[in-house]
Amino acid sequence: MAKFKFQLESVEKVRLQKEQKMLEALSESQRDYLARIQAKRDLLGKKQNAFEKKNELVSRDASINEIRLSEDYIIGLNAMIIKADQAIIRARRFLDQAMRNYIHARKERMMIDRLKEKAFDEFKVEQSRLEQRRLDDLITMRARLNHGPIDSEEEIA
Repeated sequence: MAKFKFQLESVEKVRLQKEQKMLEALSESQRDYLARIQAKRDLLGKKQNAFEKKNELVSRDASINEIRLSEDYIIGLNAMIIKADQAIIRARRFLDQAMRNYIHARKERMMIDRLKEKAFDEFKVEQSRLEQRRLDDLITMRARLNHGPIDSEEEIA
């Protein structure tokens, strides 16, 4: 029996590699996005601690310079939080684009897979036809061996 050979095998390999590359880019984008969210959480935690420290300074009647320094730190943290929000938005856009690229690459690979399945089904049908033809030839040969050649007179009767 003949072996199945897909004509677009090289295209299939390229599409599979492209899908893998897009999946890696997607996972990198997800890591970046999650890292930026964690960085913002860290900044929010630092801001909470700075507020508590400032309230402690105010409650123990610390110098105005210490309180002012604490407020400046909080203002700096607010600016960093705004930048972190912008970075999260940018990372989200990159993540969305990476997801679209991956989905597109996956669709392309799946299209090749469907073509491969269709070609394999056609191959199986053709192989069964060939097998049936061989069996028919074998049966015909056996009949001729057992009964001799068919005469034109026997065909008429």
